[in-house]
Amino acid sequence: MKYLPISALPMIEEDDATGEVAQMYAEIRREMGLSFIPNAAKALAVSPAALGVLCYLIRSYDRISLPQSLISMILYTIAKTGDCRYCSATNELACRTLGVDETALETLVEDLPSFTPQRVRVIIEFALKVAHDRQNLVAEDYAKVRAQGISEEELVEVILIAALGIFNDTMADALKIDIDNEVVEALGT
Repeated sequence: MKYLPISALPMIEEDDATGEVAQMYAEIRREMGLSFIPNAAKALAVSPAALGVLCYLIRSYDRISLPQSLISMILYTIAKTGDCRYCSATNELACRTLGVDETALETLVEDLPSFTPQRVRVIIEFALKVAHDRQNLVAEDYAKVRAQGISEEELVEVILIAALGIFNDTMADALKIDIDNEVVEALGT
């Protein structure tokens, strides 16, 4: 059995998974279209209930009306600004897979005020404030996003995605999860 460094928590490898955990691993592969089980899932599998929450979240993503590329950019930017290495790498790969180029990724974290299109920039700025400074949200923050033509449904979804970004970052950082080898290889880092 493999153990996470620092936290010394066990990881349930796919070959060692049985019963409910094996079923959830199959669901994760199918829903995410992956050829591997991510380290985050292996770490959560110690608690089938925790892994079940992850599976529920994964299943729910396809019900969100926001474009997948926007979701991935929000999660990537939150992870990078929060310095979560695991989530930054995972979401960078998701962005690249969805056609977000290196220049756009760099601009998201190095020069967000110059990011275009404006609608995406304003949404991501709002999501960052939700994630990192939510106590200071004011009516003008919501008005600025609404001025971009975002629907009420989309606004709630942006808030949800920002909250999930913080959830993911906290989980990965607290468990001390290593970046998946497959992600490292795909990113060429």
